[in-house]
Amino acid sequence: MLNFATSVIERRLKISTAHATHPYEAGWAGEAVFFVQLEGDHPDLSVQAQISPDGLHWVDRGDPRVITADQVITAIELANFGGWLRLSFAGATPEQPAKVLVHLALKG
Repeated sequence: MLNFATSVIERRLKISTAHATHPYEAGWAGEAVFFVQLEGDHPDLSVQAQISPDGLHWVDRGDPRVITADQVITAIELANFGGWLRLSFAGATPEQPAKVLVHLALKG
C-alpha cells in the first residue's frame, strides 16, 4: 500500500526578492509534485526545484519553470530526488512582488 501526504510549504507569502521555500524532508517518498499558485498581479517568475542530501546543501534538479504573468498555477514533478526538497524563486522585485502558495504532494 502506498503512503500519501500533502503539506503546505508556503501560504500566501509575499516575495519581492529571490526566495527559497522551507526545506522539506521527503526521503520516504518516491514521487513528489510541487503545486505553485500565485494570487493577484505578479511578474514572470522563474521557479527551480532543488534537492539536498542533508537539508543544507542544495543542487538544482531539472530545468527552471517560468510562470508567466498570465498564469496562476503550475505543477513541478520530481522522482529519484533523495532526502530533502525545496523550490527557489527569482523574478519578483519590490516594484513587482508576487504572492505565492506552495503545496507539496508526496507518494511513496
